[in-house]
Amino acid sequence: MDKISLDDMRLFVSVVQSGSLSRASELTDIPVSRLSRRLTQLEQALGTQLINRGKKGVTLNEVGTHFFERAKMMLQEAELAIESVQQSLIKPSGLLRISVASDIFHLLIEPHLGRYLQENPDVNVEINLSHQKINMIQDGIDLAVRVGTIDNDNVVAKSWISVGLGVFASPDYLAKYGEPQTPNDLYQHQIIGQNHTLPWHFQRENHQITIAPTSRMSSNDFLAVEKQIQRGMGIGALPIFPIYQRTGLVQILKSWEMASSPVSVIYYKNRGSVPTVRSMVEFLQSLAG
Repeated sequence: MDKISLDDMRLFVSVVQSGSLSRASELTDIPVSRLSRRLTQLEQALGTQLINRGKKGVTLNEVGTHFFERAKMMLQEAELAIESVQQSLIKPSGLLRISVASDIFHLLIEPHLGRYLQENPDVNVEINLSHQKINMIQDGIDLAVRVGTIDNDNVVAKSWISVGLGVFASPDYLAKYGEPQTPNDLYQHQIIGQNHTLPWHFQRENHQITIAPTSRMSSNDFLAVEKQIQRGMGIGALPIFPIYQRTGLVQILKSWEMASSPVSVIYYKNRGSVPTVRSMVEFLQSLAG
């Protein structure tokens, strides 16, 4: 079999989709005589006729029908391959809208955001601080960072880090009120609670304890909880991130494990190849090491 020209296959598909040589000539700006010659060369290279040509246009025979479907798919894949290369060469630019919980942003992302902006001078970043589930399309969000299992078939969820919980107190508070030795001892202390984490579940070996103490103060924001703990107002559970080292507080009940959850970077499937979105995903992955 002679060498098959990819360009001849493209012209063949154009002729079939147009319905006639004359119409394909108008769309491709290639003379009818040249189109006809190229189709003949393709058929000769394949060793079989593909098209029946008549006054009313062109029709495919059985072999031509099978070849047309596969040629069309191959050309679509070729176009996608070319597009992916072209997109990878485009510099990230424009507005990037991100939704992320405030504690994750302030502790893990904000200290490094300046480097991202320096490396991507044509990108503007808009941060939406929220713990709540959002509709990314309705809210115009390009990328979100979320804790927990992602149940949405329309998005890509890239695993980023894991987050656990630990119980913390200030040295001053422990000096004044003593250190709890078991989870149940927490009922005797002032509790600073984060609304979405109570009740607290503890496990040590096969022993499990769940406690639901009344909060002296509560908030839906971990940073607000942490500030009150730092001021010696009580004991509270705070997130433990593998890429963040908390200072100034004492972790207590360390022999008791609390639940951990995955943290994912999510975006819609058709947005993953967009340079601006991809640049932020890669940046966040670099922070996790």
